[in-house]
Amino acid sequence: MDIKQIILKAIYGKLSDDERRKLEVWLGEAGNRGLYERIRGHLESRDAVQFLAEVDVERALGRIRRRRRKAIVTISSLVAGIAAVVLVTVLLWPVVQAVPVKVESQSHGATIVLSNGEEVRLGDTVLNHRLREANIDVANGEIKVQATNVETKVESKVIAYNTLKVPHGESYSITLADGTRVWVNALSSLKFPSSFEGSAERIVELVGEGFFEVARDTVHPFRVKTVNQTIVVTGTAFNVEAYVGEVSRTTLCQGQVIVEASVGKPVFLSPGQQLSVDKQGEVVVAEVNTDVYTSWIRGEYYFDNQTLDQVLLELGKWFEIKEVIFFDPALERQLFSGKFKKSDGLETILKVIERGVGAEINCSNGQIRIGKK
Repeated sequence: MDIKQIILKAIYGKLSDDERRKLEVWLGEAGNRGLYERIRGHLESRDAVQFLAEVDVERALGRIRRRRRKAIVTISSLVAGIAAVVLVTVLLWPVVQAVPVKVESQSHGATIVLSNGEEVRLGDTVLNHRLREANIDVANGEIKVQATNVETKVESKVIAYNTLKVPHGESYSITLADGTRVWVNALSSLKFPSSFEGSAERIVELVGEGFFEVARDTVHPFRVKTVNQTIVVTGTAFNVEAYVGEVSRTTLCQGQVIVEASVGKPVFLSPGQQLSVDKQGEVVVAEVNTDVYTSWIRGEYYFDNQTLDQVLLELGKWFEIKEVIFFDPALERQLFSGKFKKSDGLETILKVIERGVGAEINCSNGQIRIGKK
């Protein structure tokens, strides 16, 4: 359980013996008791929720070492607590969701391909002027496309498209000219216009994964085109997975969208629904936990009864995994649930998975070998 949740339960007097031991270990570390008292002081108002959301308790003041047991960490683990704890946790979760996090990467290999074909690496101070000429600003890891000044815009109906390309192990946030914000995941690309001026529709193209917060405009619909579907909205929040060769998914968090798959009729989605298109083109609509599919924008992995091969496929988009070998094919379909921060590192994550599925997992030079214990 996350230390923030343990603190909330401690203040409301409903800790289990195991949670109490963990809290005592954490309080014994330098500076932690003072922070605990500050949190208590904020709990008389909703400021406590914001306070906990903003403070990185684990990084700043030490992390509780997990004992050797199956670790399945989900928000539902608090349901056994008293109603007050559940209420505070429900309040806390949306606040954390609403604070977008760009996960920093060490390689900084993301690039923007300009409409003229020139490719500029983000962070390249020598070529940054090329981006500014295209009305693109990059600062503090955020990308922003400046809205075209109506008085100075070029009288041309040709729309200039640029493409953000995000490599393995990175993710970026970009604000488009209309105010729409997009989080682009690893191994993904987003093709976007330098301006939406003069266009009847706002159109972007995605390969890979992106989370969209679309600026509302009922006159100019926003379209996200992928290889096998088009999502049409006027203003809403949703996640799109469209990696080549994988199942495509559109997961709606807020508002309403229309999904036009390559086959069949358009489908209307409501919040909490997901439309998926498999490799054979079969379309399925289901109710889902949206947190599972949007955790990546907070720098987390959230797996909920996913097969081990799916789990490793997701981890491979961020971590250096070149090959996965299953010595027992049945292990590929083994189900796993768990929640991690990307900053935990691959080795730590694999150890938790190893205990969770009862397998032996070895990793060396990007090769993961999985067999029975």
